[in-house]
Amino acid sequence: MTEAHPNFATEVRVKDYAWAMKSNAFALRVGTSAACLLCAGIWIVGCSDSAPSPKPPTAITKVAPSARAPQGPAPAATSAAGTASATNPSATSSATASATPTATPRADAAAQKISSSTSDAKIIEVAGLVMPKPVTWQWQSPTVQFRALQYSVPTTTSGISDAELVISVFAAGDGGPIDMNVKRWVSQFRDEDGDEAKAKIEDRTINGIPVKLLELAGRYQGMGQAAPRPGMMQLGAIIQAPGRTVFVRLVGQSETVEAARKEFEALVNGVRASE
Repeated sequence: MTEAHPNFATEVRVKDYAWAMKSNAFALRVGTSAACLLCAGIWIVGCSDSAPSPKPPTAITKVAPSARAPQGPAPAATSAAGTASATNPSATSSATASATPTATPRADAAAQKISSSTSDAKIIEVAGLVMPKPVTWQWQSPTVQFRALQYSVPTTTSGISDAELVISVFAAGDGGPIDMNVKRWVSQFRDEDGDEAKAKIEDRTINGIPVKLLELAGRYQGMGQAAPRPGMMQLGAIIQAPGRTVFVRLVGQSETVEAARKEFEALVNGVRASE
């Protein structure tokens, strides 16, 4: 029989001990990991129970440019019409009409008796006034919005065109200051050097009515004309009737207007309130 090595039992016991220690270490690591996972789970559950759930992001709504509030007050006419339509849609048209300036000469003149093509050919009636005129001055349908009356004044010179008598009516103050209208008339005439023509201005009181007379001559460029017309003349009168202002203009080539000067002066000197 072979004799056992004296250290064999010792070596076996040492190996068994080492293996046991490794097993214990492994078990210890596993247990530690499980304990960590368990703690982590408990912490997550606790947090989820106590912390409020996050709110979703707030949606951003873009405002269209047309929906933004206007910067500054709206025009008076727009505001009046808008208010009427919001409270009573049927009142929109009446609100718009009331917001429109009353400087509508044809409407203002129509409120009074006004001459027509069938009226007395010897007089002009407009805006509560009566003025004498030659029967040869023929009534015409007004060709421009701000004309209450329009007459053709025939020429007496061959090769020269007829002149025009134009009457406009504005409610008092709506036609603008008298001086501003005088400047506007003067600005339409130029002398031969291109400067503003010099106006002859005279103030009168006729039958208790203030009248401003104005005479101009030179190169005339009225509203809508592409170029000034030479050799033109204007005799004008601004009649300040009660509650309204009446603008009377005789405009045309100098020869025609000059030939009609006496009739125009008779017209102005004969102005009176209608009965």
